[in-house]
Amino acid sequence: MEIIITHLTCNTGALKACSLTCRSWYTTAAPLLHHSLTLTGDELEIGRRHLQPLFNLHRLGLIHLVKEIRLKQGFDVDHWFVPQAFTHLDLCHFFTLTNVHTLKLQNMGIDRFVPTLEHHFGHFSQTLRSITLYDPRCTPRQLSHFFSLFSNLDNIGIRNTLTRQPTTTTPDMELVPFSALELRGRLALYNFNWAETWVHLTASSSDLRFRHMDLHRSPSCAPILFEACAETLETLRLGRMDGSASEWFRVRLSADFAEGEQGVSIYLLSRFSGLSKSRLG
Repeated sequence: MEIIITHLTCNTGALKACSLTCRSWYTTAAPLLHHSLTLTGDELEIGRRHLQPLFNLHRLGLIHLVKEIRLKQGFDVDHWFVPQAFTHLDLCHFFTLTNVHTLKLQNMGIDRFVPTLEHHFGHFSQTLRSITLYDPRCTPRQLSHFFSLFSNLDNIGIRNTLTRQPTTTTPDMELVPFSALELRGRLALYNFNWAETWVHLTASSSDLRFRHMDLHRSPSCAPILFEACAETLETLRLGRMDGSASEWFRVRLSADFAEGEQGVSIYLLSRFSGLSKSRLG
């Protein structure tokens, strides 16, 4: 029975039907139904409407089942997910999310939380393993400061399609890292060229040792990442390159990884040639 219900992970309707069948089916289906908590909104509205799902889960005693938080905000609008949106009761409920291992944040105003990052997100510091950011609003140093809060972080994904001016007045030089990270999972970058973020992390004694990297239109970050991960990298996917760019990367990678103990599987994705694979080392 558990195996059957597990295969219905992506079918919310079927999972709801299973949860209404009997107690044993409900016990198996409930963790899948409430695995992800989605908070969504399109405009700045200081109130309870956007945080209502959090309140509902707490009222039903299901908040401990949440393993992933997804934040969805409109593009180029006044974002609602800001410190002022949390009442004292909202924060109490938010702090009970102690089993979260994944954050997926859209248009996250990290700069608005910089003075209170540890207060708002510190309860994720030990459990969080993966962060995906879509168009974060911050400076490169604020971004690395945000990452340093999660000491057990492994996987990072960033899709930054538009650089925006942050709204905070907190000087970057006052930002002291919360911890030294040991990043050993997967890094996925799309149109992200803030090399300063990785410089700040390495300067704070963080250990960049990613085993898998996906780099799409992110050439500025490549040199420091290649140097840091030369001994640990297993797979590398390079996207959006024509023939000349692919050849340049192939030569560069041969020089970077020739002395590595393990070979690196490199996937070159080109709009002209499709997908090709080579192995270096």
